[in-house]
Order: sequence, then structure tokens, then C-alpha cells
Amino acid sequence: MKDILKHALKNGLDYHDAKYLFKHARKEDLYEISREKSLEKRKKILLFKNAFTPISITGLKCELNCKHCNRYYLKHMLFATTKDKLYSVAKILKEKGINGIVLSGGSRKDGTVPLDEFDDAIRKIKDELNMKILAHTGPINEKQVRILDKAGLDSSLLDVVGSKDVTKKVFGIEISESRFIKTIEAINNSNIRLGPHIICGLDFGNINENTHELKALDIIRRHAKNLDTIVIVILIPTKGTEMENVPMPDIEKVGRIIAIANLMFDVEIALSCVRPGTRYREKLDLEAVKAGITKIAVPSTGFVKNLKGDIDFKIIDRDCCALKHY
Repeated sequence: MKDILKHALKNGLDYHDAKYLFKHARKEDLYEISREKSLEKRKKILLFKNAFTPISITGLKCELNCKHCNRYYLKHMLFATTKDKLYSVAKILKEKGINGIVLSGGSRKDGTVPLDEFDDAIRKIKDELNMKILAHTGPINEKQVRILDKAGLDSSLLDVVGSKDVTKKVFGIEISESRFIKTIEAINNSNIRLGPHIICGLDFGNINENTHELKALDIIRRHAKNLDTIVIVILIPTKGTEMENVPMPDIEKVGRIIAIANLMFDVEIALSCVRPGTRYREKLDLEAVKAGITKIAVPSTGFVKNLKGDIDFKIIDRDCCALKHY
């Protein structure tokens, strides 16, 4: 076991070893090696008080009816359903001192967000406002990547799911591994950076060595080149969805995913702002630090208050954890 961990520290992890460590490694040993790897990446943990403002380019419209969302999260975004409106919203945010936005929205039936229809507005925002623009793209094709690359999109926040069965159960559409690979490879051949998101517990709250998370990480490991940060998202059992009564993902299992991701990649691992709140969030934030996380978006108040002196951290007022931070 220790030989595998030492090898992982120097050489990273493949899928086979990742599955073995998830199931069999002592948590303390796994976390210790992961934190050692973290110190090679960053000496201070970055805590982001506020995220970039999310904007839905479809309003409340979505052609899917995903079992973990049911359009709920669109309600909490700013709406900009035309090109002119998108530029206007971005300009207002820029005037408030906000230097970046996250474009999102409901999906088409194929799982992509129709960002390619807003390329002129994206280009205008880049040229005139000089804002960072990140986007939840979905598994876009090569043509869509070219359009967004020409428009100046900075980063794709691609949700990578390591099981077509999970995409079928949760999204209602089957998205194969090969389709994710084609999207990643198209992004590799562009100027767009990649901040892929892994949703822990997407399979109705379940996490184990055979659920989609480790496979998703391996897809990224084998194919992605323009990586900035791996972002770990945690399923929120959301009222009004088919998953409202599923258990919140086991915190230790999330910690194991974080540690394994940290050993698998040389880029940093971030804890997404999308995760359950209250006491769960506080416990998760602490577990994530023990597991080797180096970025936490919108940390819990209790976690920040109880940070011990041996944890060196830096607070950033507003930014996106998916970007590369020097």
C-alpha cells in the first residue's frame, strides 16, 4: 500500500491504482501523502469569499429535466437571454468592479448549453470590457469549440461524468465516454482552458470505487491538456427534485476522491461553491483540507472561524476557483 502511495506521489495514479486506493488505503495514509503533494503545488490554501456571477443565457428554459436540478439552479442566476442583454449585464457587473462572469443556462436536448449562439456578445465583452469569461458548456462538439474559441471564451467548466448509465439515469440522455473525450480533445486544440467539474454523489448520492467519479478523473487524466484546476462539486439533495430525499454524499468518501484527484494530477484541486450548506459544509471543508485541497470556494463561516494556526491560507474576495492562480 505504502509503495503505491509513494509511487503516486512521484508519478501520479492510473485508474486501476485509484480504485484500489479508494477502497483499501487507510484514510490517514492517503491524506498524508496527498497533503505532501499539495505542498508541491501551493503553500497557502486559497479561500474565495465570493464566486464570479453566474448568468443564464436561457433564463429558466431547459430542454432536459435532470433529476438533481429540475431547473432549480437557474432561478439563482442573472438572466440574459439575448446578446444585447448579456453585454448589458456584463457591463453593469464590470462597473461594480466584478472582473469575471460564468455563463450558464439550461441545456439543449443533447446536453450542451447554446453558448455558440452568443458568440458576438462574448467577443464584445472580451474586447470592450476585458472580463474573464468562463462557461458551463456541456459536451460541445468541435464546431462549437471553434466558435467559442474565436469569440474569446477563457475556460470551459465541463461536467465530466464517467458513466453513460449515470447520465441516462440523471440527465435523461446517454452521454458516452467517447463524446466527453471528443469535447476534451477539441478544447485541447483551441485556446480555451479547461476547468473540469466532477460531481461527487451524482448517482443518487452514492460514491464508491465503481461509481462515475474515479472514471471521470481518469478520462481527464488520459486526454486533457489545457487543464487549469480540477473542481470537485458535491451533490445537493434539492427540494423539488427527484433527489431531494437522497442522502448527502459521505464526507469521508468525498475526501478520498479529493485525495486521489490530488495525487492523479499536477494541477490544483478545488472544492466548488456548489455543495450542501450548514453543518455538513463546515465538516466537509475541514475534511477537504485534511485530504489535500488547495482551493475552497465560498467556505463555511464556521470553518473560517475555526481555522487553526498551522493552516496557512489566503482569502480572495471574488474570483473563480476553476481558474489557474499563480
